[in-house]
Amino acid sequence: MKSISIDLETRSSVDIGKSGVYRYAEAEDFAILLFGYAVDGGTVEVIDIANGEQIPQEILDALIDESVIKWAFNANFERVCLSRYLSDLGIDLDPFRDNHPLSKECARFLNPHSWRCTMVWSAYMGLPLSLAAVGRVLGLEEQKMTEGKALIRSFSTPPFHEPTGEKWELFKAYNRRDVEVETAIQKRLSKYPVPQSVWEEYVLDQEINDRGIRLDMPLVENAVQIDATTKDKLMERLKALTRLENPNSVAQMKEWLKERGVETESLDKKSVTALLKTAQSPVSDVLVLRQQLAKSSVKKYQAMRNAVCVDSRARGMFQFYGANRTGRFAGRIVQLQNLPQNHLSDLKCARDLVRQGNYAALEMLYDPVPDVLSQLIRTAFIPKEGRKFIVADFSAIEARVLSWLAKERWRMDVFEGNGDIYCATAGRMFHCNVVKHGENGHLRQKGKQAELACIAEGQLVLTNEGLVPIEYVRAEHLLWDGESWVSHDGVIFKGEREVITYEGLTATPDHLVWVQGKSQPIQFGDAASCGAHLVQTGDGGTAIRLGENHQPGKEMECGNESLLRSDKMYGMRCNPVAVLGQSSQREIEGLPELFATETDSILVGQTTHSSKTTLREPERQGVPSVWRARDQVRFSECDGGRSVSHKNIRSALTLDGTGSHRYERKLHQRESTLCTQSAKSSKPQNYGFVGVSSGVLALLPRCGNEKTVRRNDSFGDYQSCGDSCQREKEELAYHQRTARLYDIRNAGKHHRFTVSGKLVHNCGYGGSVGALKAFGALESGMKEEELKPLVDAWRAANLSIVDFWWAVDRAAKDCIKERSTKITHGIRFIYQGSMMFIELPSGRRLSYVKPRIGENRFGGESITYMGLDLSKKWARIESYGPKLVENITQAISRDILCYAMQTLRTMDIVAHVHDELIIECDERVSLVAVCEQMARTPPWADGLPLRADGFECQFYQKD
Repeated sequence: MKSISIDLETRSSVDIGKSGVYRYAEAEDFAILLFGYAVDGGTVEVIDIANGEQIPQEILDALIDESVIKWAFNANFERVCLSRYLSDLGIDLDPFRDNHPLSKECARFLNPHSWRCTMVWSAYMGLPLSLAAVGRVLGLEEQKMTEGKALIRSFSTPPFHEPTGEKWELFKAYNRRDVEVETAIQKRLSKYPVPQSVWEEYVLDQEINDRGIRLDMPLVENAVQIDATTKDKLMERLKALTRLENPNSVAQMKEWLKERGVETESLDKKSVTALLKTAQSPVSDVLVLRQQLAKSSVKKYQAMRNAVCVDSRARGMFQFYGANRTGRFAGRIVQLQNLPQNHLSDLKCARDLVRQGNYAALEMLYDPVPDVLSQLIRTAFIPKEGRKFIVADFSAIEARVLSWLAKERWRMDVFEGNGDIYCATAGRMFHCNVVKHGENGHLRQKGKQAELACIAEGQLVLTNEGLVPIEYVRAEHLLWDGESWVSHDGVIFKGEREVITYEGLTATPDHLVWVQGKSQPIQFGDAASCGAHLVQTGDGGTAIRLGENHQPGKEMECGNESLLRSDKMYGMRCNPVAVLGQSSQREIEGLPELFATETDSILVGQTTHSSKTTLREPERQGVPSVWRARDQVRFSECDGGRSVSHKNIRSALTLDGTGSHRYERKLHQRESTLCTQSAKSSKPQNYGFVGVSSGVLALLPRCGNEKTVRRNDSFGDYQSCGDSCQREKEELAYHQRTARLYDIRNAGKHHRFTVSGKLVHNCGYGGSVGALKAFGALESGMKEEELKPLVDAWRAANLSIVDFWWAVDRAAKDCIKERSTKITHGIRFIYQGSMMFIELPSGRRLSYVKPRIGENRFGGESITYMGLDLSKKWARIESYGPKLVENITQAISRDILCYAMQTLRTMDIVAHVHDELIIECDERVSLVAVCEQMARTPPWADGLPLRADGFECQFYQKD
């Protein structure tokens, strides 16, 4: 016997989803019901333990035999459950059999050295982390049975059904099928074995999960109790101040605020923080109390209570290869990766009060109490008696790896000299010396913000040559900024982020846009969530007059003249705008020409080379003069505007000149039918029309006024979309996905341009500037106008990194096109079977399933592969150089962490968070020695300067 594949069906009153398998298997009513197995890939056998059948002795022996490899999908579950089962049978799990205290502690669970996980293998190959999903993706003949969830509810969760009858027989078949699917996966993936080094990392991961980390349960229990008491008191105070039945109700609270002159679309953390800057009492008091009530700190303490084992340790906190694109670890149960930071100067004092349950003293000395509880979450993790924690982490690991890969020499010099990368970055960006807390120290924050951000995407930009996809905008194009045609400094690619589509614009939620009724831009996501209408300009028809960027009346009239009094333009295609194909043999009759007149519209000033028919005089209501500042002018935007729909909104209506049965004139003999030779009929192609609305009020120069009064329309922007105004607000933002992002540099003095008919900030759909804001640039004291030049300066200072992005992009595309191996910057791109592998310096590979060179929606090349998208569906995903570089950088950083963990494996590593290790050790262990060992460069990363720093503590904390 060389290997055995195993699948278990079990029962326990503990909720495994909340508590994890270690606590699940400790329950008094835990039992293994069915034991399915196959030896060396042979016939599957099912042992009905629930009905008295026994596992054969040779199989029991194999479970503790280190020479026999045990396979399972999510093998941690089978190994932990079988550890409990074998211990109950009196079988000694200690491989040394020496009765040493340390051996007994290690023997709590079966040794992971001889276990292999099919789920890890699937993740390594870029496949999903679920047995059913892997089976579907691989197209296996035998698939996981869909009845499984219902059967598990019957036999594995309380109340437990008796193991008899047809349903029980179906449960046994389900168990058998799982083993069959697992063995089929092993056979299918056998051509792509997981490297032994990765299995060694898996074993180390299992040892850390088995060891667990100790919890200070008196602190946890009292924190939960204090939180409940605090929330009761906060609710009483809120009810007294607001007289509301339920102050937690968003609707009730928004109405209460509105009655006091404060209107807000949201009551999330960011919105409340913004409101507090200007709010006065009692509104400010209520908002502060509501913030405290919304603290979710108790959820972490509840998770600790759920997961804690009988020895006060929490186990199973980490998922090996949880992020299959890079191989990084994922957090489970308590989620140590996203714990709140601590900033209390007297952390120990606050901790002692909570541990004692001294609510009165805590309330008197600390305010607010929920914030204190939140900051104390980390301190619930403690070493066992007589030991200490050493917490050590890498310094700027991803920045170091990226600089090393890209050979950005000046950054390498900074790291090799143990310099401050943020100061050095700011120094190169602003051409001066920057010292933390010293000379030009205020610039360090700007260097830090620039290091942390860069991103943006594209749609159709309004240029003086028509609508152009953003990535194809050239330096000579002029852009419409809502007032005039402006120049710009070119387009730059920013990577990929999640985007939403709303009112025809696709952008990142944090991108700045202008909305009707507001003089300053707001975030796109906020506009979509509250149903605000985006300002239309250019092809949408509204010239703007916002904030300080207004013009005198005469200037505005002249600038907007060309947008007035538009009519339907039959036969105009959408892409490019206003370009009609004129036959070189003769003129095409029946199509109007657009003339640049004083009163009627030209579309972005483009010359049209088709048709010679004079545009008919529009029959519509004129615009009366504005005689006084207090005069209100009412006019119709739509009944005379004659706006027409885009083909994405609807097909062309059946009007004169449209459709096979209504032509403007009949064709004469020998005249062209305007069809290709292969066409079967002369039916004209159904093009959409580009609309030019007339939502502009002309202000006469002799009596102009700065303000206009717009009538509220009772219908949608497009006449054929009658239901557009009836949609619910939450349906307005749709089609959430990731997209390639671009940026246009310095679009005019106002830094804005028109895209998809909407006025946007020139940060490129939230791109770099939006990312800076997401990292808290404005909150840190930086000004809006500083952000864009900041990112440009960063890019100019890191040319080798930018070159590295596109070298990777070329190598990946060439690898896929030629189905060959390409190498750049020490990274190998390998095409094998239906896979592309990116081989890292460590020898580990990143897997991309069924890669292709596709065409994006604008006709450019793109890399695509199969994977899980944001909705967790198996779909084709688009990628490109900068995104691949992100994957590579994070993956190598992960490999360095694993290398450090291997060199320190004789220490008791109890947890790891991002690039940080938490070690439980003897008081005599040297912190300096641990940091020195951790910072040793792996043999495969020659020349990469590493640094690790740390501290010692008696409870976990953020230094």
